[in-house]
Amino acid sequence: MLFGLILYIAQGGLQGHMLELQRVTYPGPAGHPPGVFVSLRSVLGALSARPLDPVAIIALGLVLLLATPVLGVATAVPGFLRDGDRRYAGIALLVLSMLLVSLFLAGGAG
Repeated sequence: MLFGLILYIAQGGLQGHMLELQRVTYPGPAGHPPGVFVSLRSVLGALSARPLDPVAIIALGLVLLLATPVLGVATAVPGFLRDGDRRYAGIALLVLSMLLVSLFLAGGAG
């Protein structure tokens, strides 16, 4: 995220911040503001474009930050099972299922 912020500043992103604010706050034809990432697919698509979009790098950092708890709980389940602690493995599976359901209900998987 820091790399994206530095790249954004280096490209002069802070100079036209009022124009950026107007561009982000007015919805486009798809119902959301243009240039705003609303799915993982749009973030990955922006990362594959050249020149590299610094906002896409920041968005990728946010996605990774949000994925950290899910991955932590997912890796805890095998650890609990290996130690023979079925109760905590079951609790971790319940928490993991709640995290995944909330992700899919929010539309973040597409």
